[in-house]
Amino acid sequence: MRLGSSARRAIAVTTALLVVGSVVAPAAGADGPRDMSDYSVVGESGSEIYVFGDATFIGSLEQHELESHVAGIAPHPGGDGYWLATGDGDVHAFGVAEHRGDASALSLAGEVVDIAATPSGLGYWIVGSDGGVMTFGDAGFFGSTGGIDLVAPVVAIEPTPTGDGYWLAAGDGGVFAFGDAQFHGSAGGFRLDQPVTAMVATSTGSGYWLMSSDGGVFAFGDALFMGSRAGQLDGEDIVDAARSPSGVGYWLVGDRGTVAAFGSAIDLGGLAAAADEPVAGIASTPSGGGYWLVTTPGRDSAGPPVPEDSGTGRRIVYSNSGQRVWVIEDGERVVTSYLVSGKKFVPKPGNYEVYSKSPLAWAGYGGITMEYMVRFAYGKRLAIGFHSIPKYSNGDPMQTPEQLGSYQSSGCVRQHVDQARFLYDWADLGTPVIVLP
Repeated sequence: MRLGSSARRAIAVTTALLVVGSVVAPAAGADGPRDMSDYSVVGESGSEIYVFGDATFIGSLEQHELESHVAGIAPHPGGDGYWLATGDGDVHAFGVAEHRGDASALSLAGEVVDIAATPSGLGYWIVGSDGGVMTFGDAGFFGSTGGIDLVAPVVAIEPTPTGDGYWLAAGDGGVFAFGDAQFHGSAGGFRLDQPVTAMVATSTGSGYWLMSSDGGVFAFGDALFMGSRAGQLDGEDIVDAARSPSGVGYWLVGDRGTVAAFGSAIDLGGLAAAADEPVAGIASTPSGGGYWLVTTPGRDSAGPPVPEDSGTGRRIVYSNSGQRVWVIEDGERVVTSYLVSGKKFVPKPGNYEVYSKSPLAWAGYGGITMEYMVRFAYGKRLAIGFHSIPKYSNGDPMQTPEQLGSYQSSGCVRQHVDQARFLYDWADLGTPVIVLP
């Protein structure tokens, strides 16, 4: 599986549930989503890990000064560890995953594009874009395409269930089988609109799927086609895929963090990543009840600048008319900026500050809840704060992430859950909040 990190991971906080905020369901005829263009920030360092379901956070490379981007993640078979590989061949181990060596001191013909663990968890393979395969621990070498003049670069390595072989997939859909891996077909002869970016083998090892960046899925051998995202993407590229342990389902993930589940794969949500720090990959837990997403450094992006007359110093700026938030550090460095859903003209423009936080809050009626509440103002009856998109008592969200950027709330400011989590961790009590018209 090909994988590649800045919302922060969830932090458990012991706080009583408070009745706060006021929310309403999306109203018919509400203003539509606004421009989703990028914002003015410098590309982030990436290398962060996001957890969903029963996946646990065991560490990341967020605080490391890397000389290359994160190129792949390989989960330990036990689910309580993982390895991260970087494009220059370095490997970092977390949890029970042990470092067995890396290629950082080697002169590589092509940058590392993927890493895969052996079934025992005592070794791993890394592969370069030229198809060169490097083995560590109990990983065996069964061949490579290194030195072969390829039509397109290799993008993924996928081991067989026995660990006695592996497949390599190239961007043109070509598949190369080594060891006990059997060739079941390829997309090399297909007229692809976009390159292949991921490969996933079935649990039997008698088939595999290839996934292209436009959301296409191609099934070979005993792999069953269970759906794709072809024709459904809007400015997002599929960058990776993962198989559910049952073997009859898979996930696709896009660079903007959208996760699509098919077959027995469980949809546990995704991110609202931006161009400065896109998602690079996904890996499933052994149970199939969770997955990790990892991001990678993106590009500097230009977009809506911080509005004038919005204060100075470390602060949160909320434009009511633009339905956008800027999070700003000292030195006027924009940490992040994103679209939100609030209420028109609420609260009134002015200077506020964060006075209370709680990881979970109730709307006060209907069993409606929201996460990561950051309160900064007072309404007529209830507090006003930033929080995640609220959910009804049955768990259904009150709006879609695509509706962020439009007025949907009756007072509070709704955010995608990963952005709400980030702001909750970033904003200390007393942090200034500047509300603009």
